[in-house]
Amino acid sequence: MKPLDILWYAFKGLRDRRTRSVLTILGISIGILAVITLVSNTSGFDNFLTDVLSRIGSNNLWIIPTEGSVKFTDTDVIMLSRLPGVKATAPFYFRRVLLRSGSIEKEVNFLATDPKIIKLILPDLRIKEGEPLQPADVAVVALGYKVAHPPEDPNKQIRLYSSVSVASQEGSILKTRSFMVGAIYDEFGSTPYLDVDNSILASVEAARNFFGSKYYPAIVIVAESPDAVEPIIDMLKNMYGDDIEVISPLTIVRNVKAIISNFSVFMLIVASVSLVVAGIGIMNTMIMSVMERTREIGILRAIGFSQRDVAMIFLAEAALIGVIGGIIGILLGVTASITLGDIFGKMFQVKEASTQVARAIQISYAPVISPSLILESFFFAIFVGIFSGLYPALKAARMDPVQALRAE
Repeated sequence: MKPLDILWYAFKGLRDRRTRSVLTILGISIGILAVITLVSNTSGFDNFLTDVLSRIGSNNLWIIPTEGSVKFTDTDVIMLSRLPGVKATAPFYFRRVLLRSGSIEKEVNFLATDPKIIKLILPDLRIKEGEPLQPADVAVVALGYKVAHPPEDPNKQIRLYSSVSVASQEGSILKTRSFMVGAIYDEFGSTPYLDVDNSILASVEAARNFFGSKYYPAIVIVAESPDAVEPIIDMLKNMYGDDIEVISPLTIVRNVKAIISNFSVFMLIVASVSLVVAGIGIMNTMIMSVMERTREIGILRAIGFSQRDVAMIFLAEAALIGVIGGIIGILLGVTASITLGDIFGKMFQVKEASTQVARAIQISYAPVISPSLILESFFFAIFVGIFSGLYPALKAARMDPVQALRAE
């Protein structure tokens, strides 16, 4: 019997039992949909975390004194710079301030550190206009892209070399100082740690003169490599104990990835169970088909069909269920992946937040729907169909033709 004849006969068998076939195909489709949606969104979120890590520097650590504990000075900066695995250290300031320039008035971040290591801390940061800050600049600042070009009012902007007024509330005292804009950065993108686009960047001297404190609120450490991050954290804990809080983007992202990976394994198991259930459904459908078509099988054997031909007919039916279910599942999976990616992105968009970390968290990722994922899902659906139809096909092929012809 020719392969095309077998396929046509198998398709006719499915068509004659339309309702049962549709329900069985639906089971395969749901399983493939679950696998594609899970894998593509997990891969997309993983790429998002990797991109965030690359933009904020995987070697960076921030150490912040806990309330009422250690006070950071230049001595701490020098001492930490001599630790094994440390490439650079610098004081770090982070405050919320009020910026005024002409008709523009908005709350922004005030970030200050040694300009020499800004490139190490933020490797992807680029200057759009002006010149890089220098350590001795006490009256010059650099503006993030959204500070210079407020997205809420595209007609307004702060130009290079213009003057800006910065106000900071220190208890009951309002400190105000004017700075010249020496540089404007290109758009950088938001991260959960540093929202550079909505920030003013200044030198350590400018921040010390402005805030008037002899202690540093934080110290940033740049490790020589990602492998040196964990040993440095251990040394910091041995030196300061619980008097400091260490923020490590690399460690946090690794922990998040580990959680996502474990969750993904669990969800893949759940999705696989749905495919197993679908396979059992295919087997049940095919066994019922064999029982209902016993006399038909006897006629086929009587007119010259071999055991192999009969087995191939029922295997082809099971394979067609896998093929059709796989195609539908892929189409639904791709649609669901894109839709869920948009939904999850909007869920994590923080438009009106009261904290800086909340303002900075802007999760936006695209599901990774690769050709390999599509092909693997498709062939897996076919495999489930053929494997589930193997026993019913053998049962039909081994049926005694005489006894089959006697069946009502």
